[in-house]
Amino acid sequence: RSRSHGVTSRLSRPRAPFVLCFTMAALSGAGSIGAMGGVDAVNRERDEYEARVRKFSDFIHSNREEWEKVLDTALANNRFRVRLDLKDLKKLEDGLDRRVMREPVKFLPAWEEALLSFMRETNEKAAKALQQPLKIDIHGSFGRNHVTPRGMTHMMLSQLVKVEGIVTKAGLTAPKILQSMHVHKSMEDGHIEQRDHRDQTAFVNSSAAGAMPTADSEGNELALEIGLSVYKDYQKFLIQEAPEAAPAGQIPRSIEVICEDDLADKAKPGDRVQVTGVYKSFPKSGGDFTDGIWPARLIATNITLIKDMTEAPFVSDDVKNIKMVAARKDAFQLLARSFAPSICGHEKVKAGLLLQMIGGTEKNLPNGTHLRGDINVLLVGDPSCGKSQMLRFVMNIAPLAVSTTGRGSSGVGLTAAMIRDPATREFALEAGAMVLADRGVICIDEFDKMSLND
Repeated sequence: RSRSHGVTSRLSRPRAPFVLCFTMAALSGAGSIGAMGGVDAVNRERDEYEARVRKFSDFIHSNREEWEKVLDTALANNRFRVRLDLKDLKKLEDGLDRRVMREPVKFLPAWEEALLSFMRETNEKAAKALQQPLKIDIHGSFGRNHVTPRGMTHMMLSQLVKVEGIVTKAGLTAPKILQSMHVHKSMEDGHIEQRDHRDQTAFVNSSAAGAMPTADSEGNELALEIGLSVYKDYQKFLIQEAPEAAPAGQIPRSIEVICEDDLADKAKPGDRVQVTGVYKSFPKSGGDFTDGIWPARLIATNITLIKDMTEAPFVSDDVKNIKMVAARKDAFQLLARSFAPSICGHEKVKAGLLLQMIGGTEKNLPNGTHLRGDINVLLVGDPSCGKSQMLRFVMNIAPLAVSTTGRGSSGVGLTAAMIRDPATREFALEAGAMVLADRGVICIDEFDKMSLND
């Protein structure tokens, strides 16, 4: 209100209720517009999903015979993950491979639905006999998305990534409910209700769909029928940065991986693996406040053991030079002199360490006895003789080497230990230094400092 010479202006009085009515109308209009926008967004998202299903279905039908062979081969070998190369996606549409890497959750469920529909058309009997749903396994060059656990930053969230490392701790495989069946608790009339359960590990938008019902629409009490419900295997394990890939003087980073169905129990502690999956964050449910820090985990779509990946380690020039050195009569003496050249003398010690790194021939006898072809070396000497420096040289040139010290090591720490997870209170098998160095070299300094019991 405006005052002029102590008199209230009449024109200012009706403005307050008029402005209030206008504000309420604006708010109600904004609410209706927001509701309409939400409906439009849902419809638009459904249309995009159906368009992706149709497009991939057309792609499969264009190579019908090839895809029929791929599906038949996979099912014959009891595999439920169908390989799809990024090169084929690039041929299908320019830039599609990059979009799939950036937003895999939008494409993978739609393509898996199209793949299942194609299988129902071509082989309905096999489709009905499926024990697990078909999954698409993306292969190819991942470029900047091929990282170690140290490279899993916020830039990789919700993207398709490939991570390499060593499995250090693996949890127990447990059944996880996928679809629950409910029957009437007080009467046996054959009534069954089902609920689908999708958590944050599923590539769906409604992650909390399908809570456990307690009563049906008529108010009759329901009970869970455990035997009729559908389950899947579920496991967690930790991948740690490889010792040779970690920067000097820094602790190796780790990342938690979640695997389901046929990927469970595929990797054990000590294995070097290459895991492909979607990096997702898991916000904490409940609570009015948050600190904004959520754990992120890798939802695996493929696990490959690195020892199963066959690649030629040498080029033609390397092979030529190796044959040239091998033709020399003093080849072994040459290699022994080249071992730790900064340390003078100790020819016998260097030759022994060289023989350990080269190794012998392991034998598997017909009765099942295994004879290892490797030797163990114990260095004993006065202080400042270069023992630790020779171990360091072995660590630098060996393809797989793990270093530890006898002062802080125990028998359990070197082999394996059962660790109880403080969050889930479940036991997990954690690998020690000797397990991590399997098929490699473990360097234990100050071996005499270990206790007699260990």
